Amino acid sequence: MLKKLKQRRLRSKLLELAKSGDLQLWPKVRDELTVEDLTAPLDGHASALELCIEQGQAKLLGEILHRFPELNESQLSSGQPIVAAVLASEQALLLLSAMLSQGLGPDTEVAGKTLVELALQHPPEQAMLLINRLAQHGASLDTPKLLIHAIRSGHQPLVKFLADSGAPLVVEGVDGLDPELVAFAQRAIDDKKIRDMWA
Repeated sequence: MLKKLKQRRLRSKLLELAKSGDLQLWPKVRDELTVEDLTAPLDGHASALELCIEQGQAKLLGEILHRFPELNESQLSSGQPIVAAVLASEQALLLLSAMLSQGLGPDTEVAGKTLVELALQHPPEQAMLLINRLAQHGASLDTPKLLIHAIRSGHQPLVKFLADSGAPLVVEGVDGLDPELVAFAQRAIDDKKIRDMWA
């Protein structure tokens, strides 16, 4: 009876914490929590971890992952990897930054796609921010399909950003693409090579 009451009180605090992001509550529950407490459904459907991501609680997510680093590689109750939920959220940049700072590998793959490839599914401006953050943490941009994807999007600043970041362009992959944008990408790559020679 006492154990159930204590568990109910913990779940109540955890729900409040996940919704509010009030980090003053974290020390009160941190040492009592288990991974299961964070991933079990609360309030009918979502887990504390899911609520944290939905609410964009990046600082809290960082604290949770600091305490339980194994959650970086885990899945939500829906079966969706945590990092995929983070990238799908409105606060993707802040939440991804929290995960990277707590040990998420920048070249992690989700369903056969790297995080950089998943970032390219965002609108170009947000994609550049996410890719830049991943690159700051050591993500590899050395795959031709990144620049091909950017050229297909028709977004010249994204093409330039990836070319300047070191993404290669393979001639065999450019068939059917806008020739002007392909030429622009090649010039940007050539300019980067020249700058690198003088660096």
